[in-house]
Amino acid sequence: MAKQPATRPQLITILERWMVVSGLGEYQLKDVVPAEAGMSSETWLLAAIAPDGSNRDWVLRIQPRARQVYQDPSIARQFDVIRCLSQVPGLPVPAGVALEQDADILGAPFFLMERAPGKAPPDGYHTQGLLAEATPAQRESMWEQGVSLLARLHAVDVTPFDFLAWPDGPAGDGIAQELARWDAYLAWSGVPRLGIYDRALRWLDDHRPPAAGTGFAWGDARPCNILYADGKATALLDWETASIGTAETDLGWWLFYDRMMTDAIGLPRLDGLPDARATIALWEAASGRRAQAMEWHIVFAGYRFAMISERAIRMAIRTGHMPETMAGDGNPAICLLTELVRS
Repeated sequence: MAKQPATRPQLITILERWMVVSGLGEYQLKDVVPAEAGMSSETWLLAAIAPDGSNRDWVLRIQPRARQVYQDPSIARQFDVIRCLSQVPGLPVPAGVALEQDADILGAPFFLMERAPGKAPPDGYHTQGLLAEATPAQRESMWEQGVSLLARLHAVDVTPFDFLAWPDGPAGDGIAQELARWDAYLAWSGVPRLGIYDRALRWLDDHRPPAAGTGFAWGDARPCNILYADGKATALLDWETASIGTAETDLGWWLFYDRMMTDAIGLPRLDGLPDARATIALWEAASGRRAQAMEWHIVFAGYRFAMISERAIRMAIRTGHMPETMAGDGNPAICLLTELVRS
């Protein structure tokens, strides 16, 4: 039987003891609160007092124990991604502090990372939160910063990330790597094999672009995974689905998500946010090259998002947190994907 999540007082006691045993030091945790975001993994915000009396702000990420959205949510892999990216100049990726792979301590492996200042826009950023509350000019600036950082991320040397390569995907072809990975996810996910998945796969096969090499791909490139403070981007977050892929897989994900949260659910876009064409142009200007086969990559993003969201929705239905009408045709990702492969 899986170990039950620790309560807040238990977590404080366990972590203070663990920090001493692990060699991190005799820290006193003065505040431990659950994070508002980071739903795919249990996430806590920690405020600690160091042995010298100085303050430390950390984030605790615990590998999923019950609500597992992704096929392989390895905390150790995420920590390795953070370790590599935090050393890249110009990338605001908070550094890792410590990794613990002994599941007996908290019931699952976990890591600590530095906590950057700022807040992230919520999933529904067109109607609430940071972007919705900003002026059009401020929104445009934050959006442009996010896209510029995305381009900077795509410029990193992929060599240190060889550990992300999918074993069943051909080496040297980022598109083949991604397709193999998400074919495996569909087989693992346990969701009903909806007809739209096969139609999308046929469309992707019929329109597949030429192999374009490999690069580092974030996997969850969205405004919701960027922290901002005083209008400035301070951190890129969440690396569960980082991969060896292509830059366009990230750009397609960014654009599909934005359209899903507006067109697919009947909401207008916020004034000041660049549209899809302008966003691609921003990325191209920052990258110094043209984006390739973006229609294909947007459909591929829809295929992935439809599978991931359907698994998450069906888990929520089983626990009584969502009505059954949200699955299948009630899933905005599936509705938008159906529209894209029909056009």
